[in-house]
Amino acid sequence: MQTRAAVLREIGQEWSVEDIELDPPKSGEVLVHIKASGMCHSDEHLVTGDLAGATSPMPLIGGHEGAGIVMEVGPNVIGLEPGDHVVFGFIPACGRCPSCASGHSNLCDVGGAAFPTGRQISDGTARHHTAAGEDLGLMCLLGTFANHTVVHESSCVKIDKDIPLDRACLLGCGVVTGWGSAVYAAEVKPGENVAVIGVGGIGASAIQGARMAGARNII
Repeated sequence: MQTRAAVLREIGQEWSVEDIELDPPKSGEVLVHIKASGMCHSDEHLVTGDLAGATSPMPLIGGHEGAGIVMEVGPNVIGLEPGDHVVFGFIPACGRCPSCASGHSNLCDVGGAAFPTGRQISDGTARHHTAAGEDLGLMCLLGTFANHTVVHESSCVKIDKDIPLDRACLLGCGVVTGWGSAVYAAEVKPGENVAVIGVGGIGASAIQGARMAGARNII
């Protein structure tokens, strides 16, 4: 199918919004109509080159903080069907490997092996192509700066359909990053005082994490 996406061709260049060709989902993959995508500072790091080596070779489709509706599922997909609402996870989590089973989905065997390639987990090839037929990589295997994308099911988290997708997309990165910085990185304990410097998307989520962890005063 044909859709549109924001493509980065080289470090230091501007994003190019253009028509792209999208292959159907293969085994374990889903086609998602993206309804909302956040703009994370990491996306700007792609342009400046601060994430060089950590993402797919260029050209690539940016964006890793998104939510949408499943349109089509490929063979062997478990737990998702057309019509489901999903939030993307910027690190795939299969839910079945030892790391996932022990509550450490950020260390998922599947995600760790496939993350730097920018290609599909299932077979290492691309589903996204320029109008001229050139393969496109995906930031964090997602490419949410597009109207549609094909991703592996392990990159999707099913959510209730009554949750607004323009809010839900922030759960893909900013909310969990900020909340986790207070609860896990800083290990805030009940009664402690907490200072949060900068209250953007991540800072606001850090405040919520600190409050839920029992902080007495949050400055």
